[in-house]
Amino acid sequence: MDLQNLTLYQMGSEKMRWLAQRQSVLAQNIANADTPKYMPSDLIPLSFKDFLSDDKTPLVRTNPMHRTLNSEETRVAKTNAMHMSPDADGKAQVRESRRPFETSIDKNGVILDEQWAKVDETRAQHEQISALFKKNMSLIGTALGK
Repeated sequence: MDLQNLTLYQMGSEKMRWLAQRQSVLAQNIANADTPKYMPSDLIPLSFKDFLSDDKTPLVRTNPMHRTLNSEETRVAKTNAMHMSPDADGKAQVRESRRPFETSIDKNGVILDEQWAKVDETRAQHEQISALFKKNMSLIGTALGK
């Protein structure tokens, strides 16, 4: 059984490669925290939707009873007067937070606290993917009677 043919493993492998590359970029940012005029970098986040778009199998509706994104039944609706409305009814306000751009006196844009938070987030995602791999291997082993 070739595990590389399983979509879960392909997606997990891609995510692990992305996390390793992001860790390298963040380490470079931290290493250049005192370099004049250095601006930090980060990778564009990986999205599940982008991964599926490379797939050769298009998503199709196989049963007319199944809902689609355009179905009337799948619209978000307010079911209780106490709930917030999905439409702007004046009761819920969208608050836009503007992140101020910070640089030091020597025009360095690296904020170490922010970079360390991203490193920790990357580590946590790595542990999560590793745990998913281990759990899936355990399930396959159980299915094979091992």
